[in-house]
Amino acid sequence: MRTSPLRTTASGAAVVALGLSALAVGATAPASAHGNAMPALVKSFTSMDADHGIAVLGNRVVFAATAETGGDEPWITDGTAAGTKMIRDIVPGAGSSLPRDFTRVGSRVYFTAETAATGEELWVTDGTAAGTKLVEDIGPNAVGAEPASLAAVGNRLVFSAEDNVHGRELWSSGGTAATTQIIGNLRLGPDSSSPRDITLTSSGAAMFSASGTGVGSELYRTDGTQAGTSLVRDIRAGNGSSDPQAITHLAGGSVVFTADDGATGREVYRSNGTAAGTVLLKDATPGPSSTTHAQLTKVGNKVFYSATWPGDDAELFATDGTASGTGLVKDIAPGDQSSFIDSLTDVAGTAYFTAVTPAHGREVWASNGTAAGTRLVRDTSPGVASGLQGPIVANGRFAAFGATTPATGREPWVSNGLTTGTTLVRDTRSGNSQMQAVTSFGGKVLYAGMVEAKPTLFSVDVQHYFTVDSAKPRTKVVKGGKARVGKRLKVVTGTWEKGAKLTVRWLRAGKPIPGATKLAYKLTRKDRGKRVSVRVTGSLAGHNAVTATSAPRKVKRS
Repeated sequence: MRTSPLRTTASGAAVVALGLSALAVGATAPASAHGNAMPALVKSFTSMDADHGIAVLGNRVVFAATAETGGDEPWITDGTAAGTKMIRDIVPGAGSSLPRDFTRVGSRVYFTAETAATGEELWVTDGTAAGTKLVEDIGPNAVGAEPASLAAVGNRLVFSAEDNVHGRELWSSGGTAATTQIIGNLRLGPDSSSPRDITLTSSGAAMFSASGTGVGSELYRTDGTQAGTSLVRDIRAGNGSSDPQAITHLAGGSVVFTADDGATGREVYRSNGTAAGTVLLKDATPGPSSTTHAQLTKVGNKVFYSATWPGDDAELFATDGTASGTGLVKDIAPGDQSSFIDSLTDVAGTAYFTAVTPAHGREVWASNGTAAGTRLVRDTSPGVASGLQGPIVANGRFAAFGATTPATGREPWVSNGLTTGTTLVRDTRSGNSQMQAVTSFGGKVLYAGMVEAKPTLFSVDVQHYFTVDSAKPRTKVVKGGKARVGKRLKVVTGTWEKGAKLTVRWLRAGKPIPGATKLAYKLTRKDRGKRVSVRVTGSLAGHNAVTATSAPRKVKRS
């Protein structure tokens, strides 16, 4: 039986009753903020911890929390107070089912939950109470299979579980007892192969680490079926273990991971799922000594990571899956200091991360994979004090995170990659709200913080925040009168966001008029009896462009 892990808790049972007006406490939004994109308070809880897993289901988020009624159970939110609710009270009353490891497969989310009757087993939900159910009691008699390493492979879930017969082995499920089966009894008998680090590739198969019969811990591949589950390569031949770790999808069905072949120490490898295609990329620390790797993260067509190399501490590295394309990106903190890379995130093909330098402390950085293209985005807390703790969450081409300043404490921030576009969204409350970004869903980002000692969720419409403020354009007849052939129409754009570049396109019956892209347009015989309008597009660096169209004006026939 699993015990409840340490979670953020607060004494007392009363939920904080806060209206949106409470968000106005403290500093106001910066002048550059879009006034209709402020944080929305979702709900306060008794306890909540995003580290236990969270899954995006369409434009909603599934997570675990404890509120005023019920124990620790599965919840769902659309980013509004009205759209936030417990999905099902699996263990009724004050008891907790301790849901964890939420993993989306298609239109459903799998997770583990615990009851007195079954122990910890596999569950699935479609976001409704009726659609939330036990998949199968794999480990019967309340022992619990303790499913782990849940991963989507095609339209199935692949995971490890213990059925008390085969040891901990590889399983697959389609969401019903009939479709749940062992697919990889890799260590025969009751001993366990302990599959872990299951990682989906672009080919639809998954790679994972396991200890099969006759080999140590090595790299395996599965397509979700028994026939399609096999050893990829025994990197450290015999019973020795190369112990593949940090298996990370690269591209074209390949993965990057670290392993120790016994001769070169722990280094970076690439595999395409075949023995011949599983190779050491580079012995960064020559000889049997190991390189220390962390934070392996796919960004665009590369995998970025933190690594050490001879004579220096950990810095930013990247690989494109080739030996020549594997190496140091930039020594951010030169000399014998480490920049302590953390929170590596793919933001529209750019690597965002936090790093520590003597001049700025821990702040947000970005990299395109070159030294010249690796830069400090903004020193959110100027000077040596650290502003960023992470994590960083991507929302389209924008980034979201919690940042700390002396004036506001830790509050929600967003960035479009520009120094001027990296900004505090709002000081949600007086003091330190301990805000951090949790996940992205739709055009929004979910943040978690503390309000009146209660773990609290907020949502921010990040896409709206970085969309150009627009106006409704209209047309007027130059020198007055009716819109007739020979007359000139002029566009009145209205007030758009400061700095926005406006472009104009005149339309006839809703279709562009060739060459008509100036502020004024002279009506021709082709317009007679037709409806003419104008389309204005506003663009601004780091923002989503906006297009607005005037009401059509009918051109008189005579």
